[in-house]
Amino acid sequence: MSECFNYVLANIACVVLMGTVLFNVERSVDKQISTVILARMMRLLVIYFLVDSVWMLCESAVFVVNRTTFYILSIIPYLCLVTSSWLWYMYCEIVQGNTIILSHKGTFISILPFYAAVIILIIGLFTDYLIIIDETGYQEYGPLYAVLLCVPFGYLGYSSIKAFTRAYNQNRYYDHSLYIAMGLFPIMPIICGLLQSFFLRVPILCYGATSAILFLYITATENRITTDALTQINNRQELQRYLSLKMRSPAKDMDLYLMMLDVDYFKNINDKFGHIEGDKALVTVAEAMKTSFLDFKNRPFLCRFGGDEFIVVLEAENELMVQEKADMIRNNVTELNEKSGAAFSLSICVGYAKYDYNNPVTIPQFIAMADEKLYEMKNKEIKYLIGGTVYKSYWFILTNSSCYSVLYRY
Repeated sequence: MSECFNYVLANIACVVLMGTVLFNVERSVDKQISTVILARMMRLLVIYFLVDSVWMLCESAVFVVNRTTFYILSIIPYLCLVTSSWLWYMYCEIVQGNTIILSHKGTFISILPFYAAVIILIIGLFTDYLIIIDETGYQEYGPLYAVLLCVPFGYLGYSSIKAFTRAYNQNRYYDHSLYIAMGLFPIMPIICGLLQSFFLRVPILCYGATSAILFLYITATENRITTDALTQINNRQELQRYLSLKMRSPAKDMDLYLMMLDVDYFKNINDKFGHIEGDKALVTVAEAMKTSFLDFKNRPFLCRFGGDEFIVVLEAENELMVQEKADMIRNNVTELNEKSGAAFSLSICVGYAKYDYNNPVTIPQFIAMADEKLYEMKNKEIKYLIGGTVYKSYWFILTNSSCYSVLYRY
């Protein structure tokens, strides 16, 4: 009997912990679809812990129920788990940018394994192919039980593999830690779930599921703390941490560069078109930065430094690669702004600095070096009149010895 109550107490402890996390998620102002799905998954796990406790009390003969009721109490926790696993799969797909999953077709295809599991559960209600319960209440598993376990483990395993793949293949530093967390999340529930299937009276799965949720919640919270809320790239605080690591550990055959970006005439955009349009302009710049590095083999660090200033920290083999990326960012800013149908033109200035490991400087000094190059470019702005149209030209200062001019309609 003590074994039964220890099992129930373990579930209650997990309910308290999960409920605390759920309370914080529910009261958060973040109501993105991914957050809503995560909250639903936690609610289902709370239901699982509670029903699993009732199942243990019935299995230990604290409560006496008939065979059908006991079977229902046995499958409700499984339904909670398989639904949670499907929701986790949906959460991972949405966070990783798969918007197709939210369409009717995408949702229907993703939920097909869940429907297959429900059919197996219905078959098990009328046959002994799933769970065998004798007159004394002793429970054994039938041949379909292994097939049933493949559904939640399949959702979790696929999500884990895909997250790990993206974590190490995507050149986006700001997503790396979250992808790692999503990859690690299913491992503990899968291991604990397998152990639970062999040791029914030991509360293993509740601990595994709760620890995984706590790990994900802490990682997501840290990610929000280090992410700029508007542009969804790294913020200034994370820049300090990243540079403190990179400036101490040079990469083999790579140089460390810091690019400083500044939006042209940003105050005029805010004053003339309003701050909402100004915010959209900043988001456009951030998206242009992300797009520019999709094919870059070394993961760059993208950051909103403050106001209309952005920073890119990257490792490159030579300065030409940095120049090409700077030019690509500027072109992408113009292109994305035109596609958005904005009522204003949008352009940026860029300057960069190379870090010298033989003559180390502080983080503020390194940033100031790039900032100096940026303002050299701004100060060399020249206006041209061609065919009755005023153009502005920037002498784009990238190195001490290299500059070139680009014309824009003013």
